[in-house]
Amino acid sequence: MTSQIVTREDCQIVVKNHLKRELFQITDYQTGQFFDEVNGFLGEHLFLTINVLLEGKIQTLRFFLKKFPSTHPLQSEFLRSMNGWQREIYCFQTFLPTIKQTLPDYQLDFVPECFLGKPDDVLVFEDLTLRNYDLPRQANLNLLDNEHICLALASLAKFHAGSLAYEEYQSKRLGEPFRLFTGQEQLVKEPLLRRENGFLGYDFFKAAMKGLKALIGKVHPKNQVALEEVQQKFDTLAAKALALMCPQTTFRNVLAHGDLWAKNVMFQYEGHKPIKAVLVDFQLIRYHVPAHDVLMFLALTTNRQVRQEKFHFYLKFYHDALAKELERVNIDATSIGMSYEQFQKSVSFIMPEIKIHGALLRLQQCGNKDFYKKLVTDKEAYKNFIFVDKAPFALELFETDANFRTLLSEAVEEIIEAAL
Repeated sequence: MTSQIVTREDCQIVVKNHLKRELFQITDYQTGQFFDEVNGFLGEHLFLTINVLLEGKIQTLRFFLKKFPSTHPLQSEFLRSMNGWQREIYCFQTFLPTIKQTLPDYQLDFVPECFLGKPDDVLVFEDLTLRNYDLPRQANLNLLDNEHICLALASLAKFHAGSLAYEEYQSKRLGEPFRLFTGQEQLVKEPLLRRENGFLGYDFFKAAMKGLKALIGKVHPKNQVALEEVQQKFDTLAAKALALMCPQTTFRNVLAHGDLWAKNVMFQYEGHKPIKAVLVDFQLIRYHVPAHDVLMFLALTTNRQVRQEKFHFYLKFYHDALAKELERVNIDATSIGMSYEQFQKSVSFIMPEIKIHGALLRLQQCGNKDFYKKLVTDKEAYKNFIFVDKAPFALELFETDANFRTLLSEAVEEIIEAAL
């Protein structure tokens, strides 16, 4: 049995890169759905199995395949507008191999292996489930426990350390400061929150702002004058958030993941215990301060009480992990502008954007499964939710979904406090 999604030539490349050998014969291959439920807004998630004749025996190899959503015009257009597919291919086929080649001691064990990347077509990775990796085994993916958070932050620190170490290596080699990007390159330019008329990411942002403004009216039920004042200041905060979404000159930047939440981290388990984390889905990579990834992950995986109790613990944990990774390649974090004090300053600097961005993604992600199943069957409603106006959807979920109401109430309360 064969598949129309990949060709035999594609499978040849996948197997060659996986086995790291030339001599084998593919007998057949097939694809199928990886998950039963709605998944992959920016790509369909499939499995790819390839039967290979190797040294006289048939071996079945299984891979994870991400397919460009070409049959879904809305997602396809959105993904193309942000160069999302090309960003992920660049990360796995150019950026990470370059770092590894330059820094042989740098280990890429924080990402899956990528065996094939075709622009606006398919990406093929190792199937992490074969090594007992899974999405977080937590009752609520919007609220992770301490073990999962620390493992994810450690892997994130290793990813960020690669950018910093590479820039330092090249600076030393060239005898002058070297930076990977200016931030205007198409594959690292802000992919989503960019004030640009006609850009779908800006439409996405404006639709979400309408939803958040509607929720302010629910969370801040005071007299009309006070509410109008809050909403005006919310508009000012939203504009400031957009202005902050670019590389900074005061702080060091890294190639940031850009979309780090619970479903974009997979954990390896021994029994019920998570022991290691791998980062996935690099379609929104951007050149930005490391604190942005850290703070967004915490905003999307913890509640307000946890952040009040453990916020500085998590900041220190991440920074210690980053410093340790840099030490492995003989770099002192403090000497390159990444002391803990400097990191804390970058946290304070970027925080206004995090309040808006975190609430925006909570609004996108925190509805219940039935809500999303119903939404994807109605193309017009789906388009309105993503690009036009999230307000009616947000108000409906606020009334009918207790988890959504709790998480968005907290997010909106923090926005109100930041705006005032």
